[in-house]
Amino acid sequence: MSNLIFTLLAIIGPLTGILVYAILEYRRKAKAYEAPKEEEEKGETMLDDTSYIQEMQHLSGYVGYLLWHQYDILLAAQPYCWETMVDYAAYLETADFDKIDRLAVADLAGEPSVELIHVYNQSKCGLKNFEQLKEEKGTLSMAGHSRALNESVKIVWFNQTRVLRVFTPINNEKLVTKYVETIIRRTFGTPNAMKLAKPVPKQE
Repeated sequence: MSNLIFTLLAIIGPLTGILVYAILEYRRKAKAYEAPKEEEEKGETMLDDTSYIQEMQHLSGYVGYLLWHQYDILLAAQPYCWETMVDYAAYLETADFDKIDRLAVADLAGEPSVELIHVYNQSKCGLKNFEQLKEEKGTLSMAGHSRALNESVKIVWFNQTRVLRVFTPINNEKLVTKYVETIIRRTFGTPNAMKLAKPVPKQE
């Protein structure tokens, strides 16, 4: 059951992840930004395709007076591999992020991560050719400012799973769904960017 996957991943320190990211972002944000709920747009255009998102779980937690939202997303696809993780990170680097503030890897989910941002900044080679990402790891995370969301975001990939985790101050499941759909489809900068797709049919 997909809910079991989310439960297990939620046990792996969700609030710890929020705490770490909140501390690192403290200087940038005086307080959390809670995006207003988007009103339902009667004429909103949807993609003529089935969504890549099968299920989403939304958690949140305060760190001091900072409220951070965690979205655990189960993809309607086969488990992805390390090369795919790096490829998506490299795509975001050029297509959406103004700047990468954090870049980290870990051997296994839940283990302490190794911060690579200083080496990355010195390399000036881009993630696709970044030597430290040549060796396969269990998790890859990157954080920065998203142009599409106009807000801070942290994304975590878990090797050989279908789960994608998003941290952001934004409290808006619909907007995050559009964002992840755009990442998976690689449609930033196109007419199909930030659009919803048809829901995945429920299995009996």
